[in-house]
Amino acid sequence: MELLIKQSAFDLLKIGIGPSSSHTLGPMRMAQSFRNRLLELELPVHKIEVILKGSLALTGEGHLTPNAVIAGLLGFDPVLSDIEKIQGATLEVERNHGFFLGERFLSGGADNLVKFDKVLTGLRHPNTAHFYAYDADGKLILDKECCSIGGGAWLLADSVKPAGSRNVGEKLSSNAILKYCQEHSLSLLDFAYAQEECYLKIEREEIKAKLLYLWNVMKAAVENGLQQEGHLPGKLNVRRRAKRTRDRYMNRSSQLQKAIPTLAKANIYALAVSEENASGGRIVTAPTCGACGVVPGVLYMLWEELKLSEELIAESLLVASLFGNIVVDRASISGAEVGCQGEVGTACAMASAAACFLSGGTNSQIESAAEAALEHHLGLTCDPVMGLVQVPCIERNAIAAGTAINSANLALLGDGDHLISFDRCVDTLRETGTDMSDKYKETSLGGLATTHC
Repeated sequence: MELLIKQSAFDLLKIGIGPSSSHTLGPMRMAQSFRNRLLELELPVHKIEVILKGSLALTGEGHLTPNAVIAGLLGFDPVLSDIEKIQGATLEVERNHGFFLGERFLSGGADNLVKFDKVLTGLRHPNTAHFYAYDADGKLILDKECCSIGGGAWLLADSVKPAGSRNVGEKLSSNAILKYCQEHSLSLLDFAYAQEECYLKIEREEIKAKLLYLWNVMKAAVENGLQQEGHLPGKLNVRRRAKRTRDRYMNRSSQLQKAIPTLAKANIYALAVSEENASGGRIVTAPTCGACGVVPGVLYMLWEELKLSEELIAESLLVASLFGNIVVDRASISGAEVGCQGEVGTACAMASAAACFLSGGTNSQIESAAEAALEHHLGLTCDPVMGLVQVPCIERNAIAAGTAINSANLALLGDGDHLISFDRCVDTLRETGTDMSDKYKETSLGGLATTHC
């Protein structure tokens, strides 16, 4: 089979920790890689210094970036390590006045490890970090400049091309996928399975097992979020609302709640996952941490209401990932690069595609649902208050869950024909993100982020 995809669904849908895939998960993985390289080379390291640049510096403290970097340097893994140990990495360094790199103890506090450079100009990507290692004489023995490009993925700075400079002529295309499926009489699900089998070199049953594992993590995030009360960490003192909102919903006191019960449930479930993320819990990037509530919010509601099989729900993630990966390839899912249209907008498109698929939509209807969902997020800024993934991020996930359902419903009521293709919508996202002022792209320098609390 001709390989059309550029990355696997599992490169997009990754298990990680909140609150941010680009500012927490990505930097942690970069630091982990730098640590592993130092150990591999057996270098005589005496001191490590990490400079967070651009958006990582401007909003890093709110996104817990310094702690994520320190956790990576300590060797913690975002998937395998205990969340409590990851969250306590900075305190561990402070308590021990340093940390071990293999058998070598590096003395010093957390402030000596991580520093900030808030200049946005001259960077390959707004989410840049430079790692340095020195010997006992102060000589630089290894350095690595890395960019967190969204969704927990990262690249060496030399490999990064800005979203606005990419040639889309050879990029992943929904039109090409639809044409291929039509010519070979394939559903989008069968196409996605065949592509994954070709890309990963594994059998369909193994792909199914991996999808089910992701779905179980999503379910756990919903259910954990619905049990928690109190306030989220950070200076905003935001009160968790998923549990009390669900409790109030169960009473159905208002006429509106009686009229749109399933939509309300999707909103609540999206809140639950987003609050788990904001507290540093374990979630699935779909496609990012900041937008991680939309897809599971919609899917959990459909699973519960329509009594769908867990296997079918998991398979819908494969269909959703096709559209998420088109955005990755043609534009960006990084809020610091293109604004929240690339994060919550993409998540909404993915959720809408999944919902349309689960409701029996045709290939063209599924593409139409994804396009409508993304189209109505174009221009959405990323301006988190105090750099925390809380306001407006959490509520924005809930609203997008409703938009995903509405977009899927409209697509199912149509025949799949629509004026604007998903590809054109993604290209417009890229163009809009390029034109957008930096102060509206995860820098907390404009918009709602300037709100005084």
